[in-house]
Amino acid sequence: MKTLLKTPFSTYAFMLLFAAEFTYYLLILQTGIVEYHHSNLTEIWMVPAGGMIGILLSILVYKDRQWLISFLLFSQLLLSIDYAKANGLELFLLGFISGLTAPMLIAGVQRLWIVVVALALSYAFGTYVFDVQAVDRTGIALGLSLFAFATSLFSGMNTVRDAKGMVSLYSMGNIFLWLLLDAALFETLSRNTVMHLWGEDHFIWMIILFHLIGLAVAYRLRHWKYNDAALLGLFILTYVTYTLGSQEGLSVVYPFVISYYNVIILSKLIRLPYVQLALMSLSLWAASGLGLFIALSHTFAIAWAVLALLIWNFWNKRGTLKLPVGSFILPKSTANIH
Repeated sequence: MKTLLKTPFSTYAFMLLFAAEFTYYLLILQTGIVEYHHSNLTEIWMVPAGGMIGILLSILVYKDRQWLISFLLFSQLLLSIDYAKANGLELFLLGFISGLTAPMLIAGVQRLWIVVVALALSYAFGTYVFDVQAVDRTGIALGLSLFAFATSLFSGMNTVRDAKGMVSLYSMGNIFLWLLLDAALFETLSRNTVMHLWGEDHFIWMIILFHLIGLAVAYRLRHWKYNDAALLGLFILTYVTYTLGSQEGLSVVYPFVISYYNVIILSKLIRLPYVQLALMSLSLWAASGLGLFIALSHTFAIAWAVLALLIWNFWNKRGTLKLPVGSFILPKSTANIH
């Protein structure tokens, strides 16, 4: 309690900013725009294109993040006025803003508990309102953007964190595969009328509960040396549960897995120098795009093949698979980010 009372106001402002922007990505960019445009890739491809360009550009303008983020979020607010009917240029700009701000926000995390609480708020709110139709999410888009803009003014984004971790190209590839497994299943589930979870009244609170449990467990076990094996086992369990057609099982397992692996990955990303962090952020956009393609092309076997590859790699390495958990070389000076 004393620690919470001593925490600066700017830290809480940043936490709320992170939560608002993460929720905006989930409800507006990842699902709202895609749903409104009926998953037509020829209409929505400008979003990921803008996102990737924004990430790369952020490497050049990162030092000006304090005023830049507020400006970008105000621009996002204006673009959200009629987001669902946005034209190609507006879609590009929405993706560009998200791509530019996301790695800056991750780099601004000073303590892991901040992002864990932010994810808890985001998952709880996002799950609760997920059944709102895309065309009716304008109010949500405006509210989240306004909230993000307001909190950005007090978030202390000018704070510089000493980040000296390193990550190999091999590790970046593994993170991409984990993100792809999640994206492929999420995009497939959201279009499956039989196995659809979000928006179902009897699953909402179950999903929220296990999101929160997953976050708490992951935070508690963030230094556990077997997290790599645990992640692999959890994804296997999730995919098997989906194959068996158990909605009840998925409402428990899947949100837990999403929360768990996001905390573990973010615990490593926040220790990276900005250039490496930005380059790894590209994996999110690439994985989301491929996950959508897998869902639309009804080629879920590709996701199974990716999972099989990870299993084979784990077995071949005799339990030492270089997943995101064990693939980072961290100096002792960065080991105490809590």
